[in-house]
Amino acid sequence: MKSTRVVILFSLFLVKLAIQAQVPIVLGNTKAFVSTGLRCGILEDKQGRMSFQTIQKTPFVNASSTIPSLGYKKSVIWLKINVINVSNKRWFLEVDNPRLNDITLFIFSGNRLVSTQKLGDNLPFEAYPIPDHNPIFTLPFLHNQPYTLYLRAVSTEDLKFPLLFWEEHQLYAHLAGRNIIWGIYFGFILLITLYNFFLWFMTREAIYGHYCLYVLFFGTFQFSLYGFGYQYIWANAAFNDLSHIFFLGLACIFLASFSLAFLEPYRMFPWLKTFIRIAGYVFGVGFIVGLLWYDYYINVAIIAAGSVMVGVQCYCAIRLALSGSRAAQLYLVASAALSGAILVVGMKNLGWLPAENQDYYLMAGSMLEIVLFSLALGYRLRSMQLEKLRQQQLRDEISTNLHDDLAASLSSLTMFSELNRRKMQKQSPELSETFGRISERSREAMRLVREAVWEINPHNDFSEEWLDRMVTFAQDTFGARQIEFELIIDDTLRDYRFPIDRRRSLFLFFKEAVNNIAKHSKATHARVHFHQKNGVVWLSISDNGHGFDIAQTAEGNGLRNFKKRAEALGAQLKLDSTPEFGTSIELNFRAPTYSN
Repeated sequence: MKSTRVVILFSLFLVKLAIQAQVPIVLGNTKAFVSTGLRCGILEDKQGRMSFQTIQKTPFVNASSTIPSLGYKKSVIWLKINVINVSNKRWFLEVDNPRLNDITLFIFSGNRLVSTQKLGDNLPFEAYPIPDHNPIFTLPFLHNQPYTLYLRAVSTEDLKFPLLFWEEHQLYAHLAGRNIIWGIYFGFILLITLYNFFLWFMTREAIYGHYCLYVLFFGTFQFSLYGFGYQYIWANAAFNDLSHIFFLGLACIFLASFSLAFLEPYRMFPWLKTFIRIAGYVFGVGFIVGLLWYDYYINVAIIAAGSVMVGVQCYCAIRLALSGSRAAQLYLVASAALSGAILVVGMKNLGWLPAENQDYYLMAGSMLEIVLFSLALGYRLRSMQLEKLRQQQLRDEISTNLHDDLAASLSSLTMFSELNRRKMQKQSPELSETFGRISERSREAMRLVREAVWEINPHNDFSEEWLDRMVTFAQDTFGARQIEFELIIDDTLRDYRFPIDRRRSLFLFFKEAVNNIAKHSKATHARVHFHQKNGVVWLSISDNGHGFDIAQTAEGNGLRNFKKRAEALGAQLKLDSTPEFGTSIELNFRAPTYSN
């Protein structure tokens, strides 16, 4: 029984020591900087109503980690540090957290208030005595004097307090070195952004555009999160508190778009479409709420939502990687770096992990992720080039076989049927007529085969002949029906390289429209205008025929084919027709990559 009492009394004694004992920090001539470490007392004023006299009489609890971190709270946080200056140097106190809204330093020598200084991003940046995004206080210390420092802090961001005492020359060297590191990082972000913008500009593939914007906005998110936006651009404007949420939201949107394009997960996870849709609605509402009613709890919600999204992302990527998807394997390796860094930083901000080196986790994780994703995109681009080369070789082989085998057979059939038609003209006119029809059909089949061979042959991908073939077809078709026509074609269209599928869809659309005018419209005049403007291709075809009432006309094969071709082109289709006033049809779509 006595031993139990002894243990309890000893434990209470240790707790009392932990509360009351605060070892003073000694600033000497041999030291260039000193971290407070565990030599710092902490007091939380949950209501924010305690007077300074009450604070001085209330015992502080010693810090349990070298960097005090209290997560996200609405409380007022007080810190107490005992200092003895035994040097002749000029000293500064840096709080390595640019996200503190309001932080005030009170310096006491005995019971006498020596100095009061107020910083934080609620103030304009010009109020900072040292031009840096972190609050840095000037300490008016005298030689061989003890001081007691009180820090009072309030913030809607993470209440983290990495406290460092710096000798003047070492402080400026430290700031210069740190700014060089961040400069290299932001230069790296800008370089990767420009590189992927160049890839998007050359290929016009959305995946490179999404990745470019993701990298840009994630870099801007860190630019604002670590106080550079406050220092260099918007200072203490209302946007300062919201800027990191705004840019993080944009980065998440483009990361999701990039991930979906890169992984193509919908075949394995059909439920993902519904999840993305719901997540999009929730994110949109949360984003607006966060911008309009921002408070400390918004950060907790962001960390929770980010953890859910990282979990879903990892689950899908792992499943796809295990199924043998090379893209998913590369994605998983690349995203693991940043996902791990985000989770660690989130737990550090919540106070679940020690807060040391927090700033550099996102920097290192994002740099590694960006490098690996760039390699993955390079691998994807190389794979696409190899696949394109394989398809071109296959197309070349098919076009050669069609030309050598099928075209030759049809040519022989045409010659055979034509000879027999002439031979049977007198002996059997009916049989001669049959051979004539066979000859005519085989010629038509040969023409179609030649068109197919031309379309398939990869050597014609860069040919300007596709436009000439459209002109020739219009001249032959309208000329055969004695229809006057006006043909206006923008010469710059010859510089565009249309993929085979889009070129074929465009040609078939054009043929169908011209044939409809020739066969059904009873027109005497037609107009074809084919041009491009601001990267958009426009094709309009009109006539002065008898027209028809679109509302009362059932959708036949012609209208269905028009819509089908427009969908294949990713185009917008507009059809206008009025009885006795002719018909006009208009097609517009985004131009392909400019070849020159």
